[in-house]
Amino acid sequence: MNSRDRVLSAIKHENSDKIPFDLGSSFVTGIHKIAYINLMKYLGKDIEDLQFLDTLQQLVFVDESLLKEFDVDVRGIIPNIVRKNPMIEEQDTKKAFTDEWGVRWEMPEGSLYYNLVKSPLSGEITEDDIENFPFPNTSDPKLLDGLVEKAKQYYDDGYAVILESVCAGIFEMSCRIRGTQDFLMDLAINPELACRLMDKLVDLKIGFYKMASERIGQYIQFIREGDDVAGQESMMISLNMYRKLIKPRHERLFKAQKELFPQPFFVFFHSDGQVFDILPDFIEIGMDILNPVQVTGKDLSEIKCEFGNHISFWGGGCDTQKVLPFGSVDDVKKDVQQRIEKLSPNGGFVFCTVHNIQADVSPQNIMAMYEAYKSKNKMNTGI
Repeated sequence: MNSRDRVLSAIKHENSDKIPFDLGSSFVTGIHKIAYINLMKYLGKDIEDLQFLDTLQQLVFVDESLLKEFDVDVRGIIPNIVRKNPMIEEQDTKKAFTDEWGVRWEMPEGSLYYNLVKSPLSGEITEDDIENFPFPNTSDPKLLDGLVEKAKQYYDDGYAVILESVCAGIFEMSCRIRGTQDFLMDLAINPELACRLMDKLVDLKIGFYKMASERIGQYIQFIREGDDVAGQESMMISLNMYRKLIKPRHERLFKAQKELFPQPFFVFFHSDGQVFDILPDFIEIGMDILNPVQVTGKDLSEIKCEFGNHISFWGGGCDTQKVLPFGSVDDVKKDVQQRIEKLSPNGGFVFCTVHNIQADVSPQNIMAMYEAYKSKNKMNTGI
């Protein structure tokens, strides 16, 4: 059983030789530059060519030698969007760049990430302003220049291959382009304007899917689509507002993916926070895989019992907010073991951290996580 077979078997809730493992394949399963450098030094490995897959979050590409050493089953294709390799403006106390959507990002000296500082369509606007806005050409084949051969190689080598999206989700991108406060007000008092912007983003995303399916579709099993519509404790908008304004547009995205990409293909959807009230909605419109698996007020066993027959869980293998950065080695191992026990029965589980491994995570804790995963796999499979 190769890596792709292993991942697909897990997603289909079929028997597999072990739980698949993901690290570094996307903007939501990655590792921060500082944590990565510390890990490589700890393992006695040289860092020959450090490159960002996402400058905003300071996520770096994981060296192929480490991916193989960790038996990582997934490889990612990151399109050539600006945040992958932006033109950085070096200023006295900060770094800055503007992305292809006109959004301005800055990283103050001493900060770990870039922050949004300017939204190009903030303030009073009309639908004409949206129509006349210079949106990027998401159908441009140059977005995949140099990546077709890489996707084919990953596929030929037997890996599961996930394609990163061309931008954040339609709700998130609307907040970035309009400004969060302005867009939330649009949803409440000017929904026609809000929907015009979201529909434009849906069209642009589908344009990217179409171009990507024609160039690399035969190698891709997943697209990392997502939309963070919830906070830590509750949704950012009402359930009724989600169902009326955003859900139909998510449905269009899921439907387009499944129509454009050849089987086997599964809808991988990332939505942070307390989304459990709308999981039935996600499932209804075609989501196959939920990422991440955050726990606020519900036990993982409840989540697995309630939804595990309908979707698969990609992530949730170790808490990235408290345990991985601040816990002891034993805390990490215990957390991993408990999570695997709750999420892995009857398949439907790909192991990775709840979210990206952040800068303050020690190499000892990363290795403890991996060793606990390996140990639990041997117990589960007998290998």
